[in-house]
Amino acid sequence: MTDVKAEVRALLDRLPDDCTFADVQRGIAVMMWPNQGDGSLEPPERLKPEEVKRRLREWLKSEKSK
Repeated sequence: MTDVKAEVRALLDRLPDDCTFADVQRGIAVMMWPNQGDGSLEPPERLKPEEVKRRLREWLKSEKSK
């Protein structure tokens, strides 16, 4: 297991002194992105349109009941 705190500290050392919270968040997100065996980044999972519609309907129902 890697030392997460050490990786984040190294990221902070690489960022410029005037970086924003968004820069830090982006850097952590890139570090968390799944890698393939050769070290290249895996493409994000694509959802089928039907699944997107189902999730949206579910979300809208939950918002309506609030």
